[in-house]
Amino acid sequence: MSLRLESFGALRLLNAAGEPVSFPEKGLLTLCYLLDRPDSEYSRGTLARFLWDSAGNPDVMANLRKMISRVQARQAELGVELLVFTATGVRIRREAFVADRSELDILSSGDPLDVLRRLVSLLQPDFLAELADQSVSIREWVSSERNRHMAILVDALKRALPEAHSRADIGLIKEAALRIFRDAPDDENIRHILLQAYEAEGHLETARQLFESRSRDLQHSLEIGLDLQALKEVRKIFDASRVPALAAAPAMESGIILKAAPLPRLALLPPVEANEAGLAPILSGALIEDVTIGLCALNSVSVVAPHTAARIARHADRSGMILRHSISYVLDTRLTAGGATPSLFVQLVYAANDEVIWAERFSLEKYDLITDRREIARRIAKELSSHIRQNESVRGAFENNPAAYHSYLLGFRDMKRLSLPDIRRARKAFRDAVQHSAHFSPALAGLAHTFLMEWLLTARGDGELIRLSEDYANRAIVADPSLASGFRQLGVAKLYLNELDESVVALKVAEELSPHYADGIASYADTLVHASRPADGLAKIERAISLNPLSPADYLWTEAGANFALFRYREALDAIGRMDDRTPADRLASACWAMLGDVKKARFYMRKARETNPDFDVDRWLTLVPFKEAWQKEQYREALRKAGF
Repeated sequence: MSLRLESFGALRLLNAAGEPVSFPEKGLLTLCYLLDRPDSEYSRGTLARFLWDSAGNPDVMANLRKMISRVQARQAELGVELLVFTATGVRIRREAFVADRSELDILSSGDPLDVLRRLVSLLQPDFLAELADQSVSIREWVSSERNRHMAILVDALKRALPEAHSRADIGLIKEAALRIFRDAPDDENIRHILLQAYEAEGHLETARQLFESRSRDLQHSLEIGLDLQALKEVRKIFDASRVPALAAAPAMESGIILKAAPLPRLALLPPVEANEAGLAPILSGALIEDVTIGLCALNSVSVVAPHTAARIARHADRSGMILRHSISYVLDTRLTAGGATPSLFVQLVYAANDEVIWAERFSLEKYDLITDRREIARRIAKELSSHIRQNESVRGAFENNPAAYHSYLLGFRDMKRLSLPDIRRARKAFRDAVQHSAHFSPALAGLAHTFLMEWLLTARGDGELIRLSEDYANRAIVADPSLASGFRQLGVAKLYLNELDESVVALKVAEELSPHYADGIASYADTLVHASRPADGLAKIERAISLNPLSPADYLWTEAGANFALFRYREALDAIGRMDDRTPADRLASACWAMLGDVKKARFYMRKARETNPDFDVDRWLTLVPFKEAWQKEQYREALRKAGF
C-alpha cells in the first residue's frame, strides 16, 4: 500500500488514490515527530512526555500503552507497519510511507525560482494548522517547526531574488513575501521586498494599505487608545523616507535586490562551574557543545567557537570581551541546585541592551540528562534560532540608525541608576536619539520612562510629567507596535493616571509580545500590587528576578512594595537591603520599621527621605498614588504617620 503523510493544514494519512485513511491521531503525530529521527529508536518515556503533559499526570505511560495498542491493531488491519515498537522504544519505517515535510529537504537545491514556487505552494497552510489543543511540548514543537519552515522560505526567497526578471517572477516574489509577512509583519526586509514588488507592478498604494491595515488591526485588538496624532506623524515620516527610496529602486527588468544584512553573532557560554567535579558539570558542558554544533548548520546566525565562548565565560571583563568580538547575542548558562535536583538555567540575552529574550530551566537529574541530552540540545537550538530570528527586525532598526542607537545606549546606561541627575542625563541622550531618527521606538519608550521616573522620585504630583510619559509611550507603540517596551511604558503611565484596568491590559500585551522581557514583567508586577493584587504582583516580580537575577534596584523596590502590602514587613526590608542604591526606598523602609514598632529606625529613614524630598506631604502623595482598594492606601498612610511623616 502506498501511503502519504500530510501535515500542512490537516494532519492525515492518504492512500494511493488520495483518499484519507483512518489512523490514530497520536500515531500520526508520532510519525510526523519522528521524521527528524528516521534511523534511531526513540525512548518510550520521552515520547510519552512529548505526547501528554507529564506534570501532575501519572498516567502518561498508561496512555502510551493504549495508543500503541490502537496503532498496532490499525496497522494489522492495513497490512503495513509504519511504527515499530520495541520493549523500550519506538522507531518509524521510513520506506513504508512518503511525507510532505520531506519535500522541504528535497527542495534545498535546483532552480531558485522553481524551488520558491514549490515552497510557496507547500507552505500556504500552516504546519498542523487544524490540530486540536495538545500538550505543551507539542505546541512548542509545532511553533518551532513553523519558525523553521519560515526560515527555509526566507532563504529560498533571498536566493530567488536575483533571478526574478519577468512579471510572473515578480508575482512569485510578492506571493512568497506575503506568506512570510503573514507570520512576520514587522520584518523590515520583507516589507522592503513587498514595497518593491508592488511598485514594479504599479500598485504601491496597495502595499501602503496592507501595512496600515495591519497597524489598524493591532490597535483595534488592543483597545487602549493609541495616539492618532502620533500615528499621523509617523505616516508623514513614512511618506518622506520610503517613497524616495523606492523611486531609486532598480527597474523590473533588473530584478529586485535585497541587501543582505550581516549575520548576528551568537556566543553560547558554558557554565563557569563546568570545571568542577561531578557528572552534571561535564554533561552540561557537553550539552552546550551539542547545541553549538547544531546551530552551526544554520545560515541565519554566526556561532562563536566553543573554545572562545568558554574563555569569554571565565573572563573578568566579560562585557568587554563581548563588545570586542562584536557579539550580538549571548546564551548565558548556570548550574543551579534547587533543592536536591540540580538544573541548568539558560537565558538568551541581546547584548546591546542586556534584554533577556528567552529563558528556560532544564533538569540535570542523571537519568534525565543522559537519556535526553540530544533532545534538550535540539530544543535549545530551535528556541535560539526562533527567538534570534524574531528579534532581528528590532536589531535591524537599531543598526539602520547607528547615531540614534549610540545615543540610545548612553541613555539606557544612565537609566540603570535611580537618581534625578542620571534620569535627566538619560533623557538628554534619548532626545538626541530621536533627533537622529524621529520614529526610533526604543528611544521614544526611553523618554516615556524618564518622565515617569522623575514623577516618582520628586513625588510632587506634576501631572505634566505623567502626560508626557503617556504621550511618548503612545508614540513608541505607533512607531513599532511589535516592541514590548512601548506597551510597558504605556501601562506604567496608565497606572499613575489611576487607569488601573487599562494599565493591566497594556502590560499584559507587553508580556505577550515578549514573554521573557524581564523589565516588562517587573512593571506588570508593580501594577498588580497597585491594583490590590499584591500576591499576584509578588509572583510576577519573582518571575522577573528569575529572568534577570542580578536585578536592578526597581525590581527589588517592587518586591518590597508587594511584601509590604502583604504585611510582610521584614521581607520587604530584606528586598530593600539587596538594592545597590537604597535611597529611593527610604520612605518605604521607614514605613516598614514603623509597622514593626522600631520607632528609632523608622525616624532615621524618615529623616533620610526628607533630605531627598523636603516638601513631601503624606496626604497629598496618597491622593496621587493609585490603589484600587482603600485598605491598601490606609495601610500606607498609617505606616507613614507612625514613622513621623
